[in-house]
Amino acid sequence: MQIHSKGFSYCDSSLNGYDEGMALDDLFENNSMLRGLPLAERRSIVPSCDIIELHLGDGIEEAGRPIQFFHFPIDSAISLTNAQDQEHIVEVTVSGREGCSGASILLGDNRSPCLAMVQIPGRAVRLAAAEVMDRLPSLPYLHAALARYNLLIMSLAVISVGCSQFHSPAQRLARWLKAHWQRTGIESFPFSSDFLALQVGVDSAIVKEWLMDFKKQGIVDVGRNIVIILDQEGLEREACRCYSLAKEAVEEYVDALGHLSKSHRQPS
Repeated sequence: MQIHSKGFSYCDSSLNGYDEGMALDDLFENNSMLRGLPLAERRSIVPSCDIIELHLGDGIEEAGRPIQFFHFPIDSAISLTNAQDQEHIVEVTVSGREGCSGASILLGDNRSPCLAMVQIPGRAVRLAAAEVMDRLPSLPYLHAALARYNLLIMSLAVISVGCSQFHSPAQRLARWLKAHWQRTGIESFPFSSDFLALQVGVDSAIVKEWLMDFKKQGIVDVGRNIVIILDQEGLEREACRCYSLAKEAVEEYVDALGHLSKSHRQPS
């Protein structure tokens, strides 16, 4: 079922046909934050988790409205976006298989600071925010992991602001595509040039021009509402240094999750 509110579509569809206990254990391995859950915490939250399908353009958080769920992407991606109106939208950063949406609730306000919308459709594990907050003292790893993820989001937002100010549209477009590949592992994206223009913060004609240039170089293939990365190294050469900075920040965060997981394991 989809619920429409202020122009945004909210997904509320659980996947059918799953043995959810087994499926969740398997899916947890595909999200860095969930993969690190110690056994006791995993057993505690599994009964409250749903496996859902996220659809392109679904709004899962709206700026200024209470955060109802954490969404942990499995093979999807969620854009954290500043939306002035339907025609003035720019991405701040993206949450992929390394983290989740909704982590800002730990900072003392249950309202979302931005629009969170599905940018790459696919599966996610959904967990009610109220249940997590009520049980936070018994979830020390998850608490620490969400706090560390907020630090990553802040770092990525700082990189994004600098990138939009100092680098060319071509560099920003290449960085944006590479970042989404890194966070999802997907090389084929359901993006139109108009959508990319909104996310990168430039005119659609400029995005079309650079996509065609990348296509001529054999870096990407472009179709109707689809962009396919063909040459990862070539795309990285076109990107600004911000991609490397963001990549390093994500890798440091994933390493930190590993240390947190070990420190919160109960001795057998």
